[in-house]
Amino acid sequence: MYYEKNIIYSKKIEEFKTLQEGVFSVSDLKSIISSKNTSEFYRVLSELVAADIIEKFCRNYYVTNKFNLLVLSQRITQESYISFGTILPKELLIGSVPEFRVQAVRKGLTRKYSNDKYFVEQLQIKDELFMGFNKINGINMATPEKAFIDTLYYYQKGVRFSFDIYSDIDTESLNKNLIKKYLRQYNSKFQVFVKGVVNG
Repeated sequence: MYYEKNIIYSKKIEEFKTLQEGVFSVSDLKSIISSKNTSEFYRVLSELVAADIIEKFCRNYYVTNKFNLLVLSQRITQESYISFGTILPKELLIGSVPEFRVQAVRKGLTRKYSNDKYFVEQLQIKDELFMGFNKINGINMATPEKAFIDTLYYYQKGVRFSFDIYSDIDTESLNKNLIKKYLRQYNSKFQVFVKGVVNG
C-alpha cells in the first residue's frame, strides 16, 4: 500500500533531485523522510522503491530514474577521481565509449558497483600516484594527460579497455611536458613504455 504521506516524500525527492543530480545517500533520505525509528524509515524507503521513485544502486546510495553517474562515483568514494575512458572522449582524444559506464581511480581497494544498466568501477592506486586531477563542479576529474597515463598503467596490470591504447588515442593533442611531470612518480620501466606509446 502506498500511503498518502509517501506522496509528500516523493515530491520532496523530486524537489531535491536537481540539486542532488539524482543521487541520494541514506543520510540524505533520512533528512527527507521523517520517521520515528529506523524500521519505519526503511519501510517508507522500500515503498518509495516499489513505486519507482528511487532505486537502490549500492550500499548507502539510491538514485532517481535520471542521475549523474559521475556524481554517484564521487559520492561513493570521496578520495577518488574520474579517469580512463570517461575522461579521454570528453577531451576528444578517443571516440565515444559506453555512456552507462564510469571508471575511476581511488584510494583503497578496487571496488565495482552496478545495477541492471549502469556500472561504476573504481581501481586502487598507490597514494603517491593519486594526483593529476582537478575538482570540477564538485567532481574530481583527471587531466587528459593523467587519464592517459592511468590507462597505460592499468593496461600493464591486465585491465582491458573498449579502445586500443596504441591506435585509438590522439597522443598528439596531449601536453608532453605535463606527462613528463607526472611520470617522475613512476618507475623507469613504465616511463619507457609510456614514451613508446606517445612516440608511436
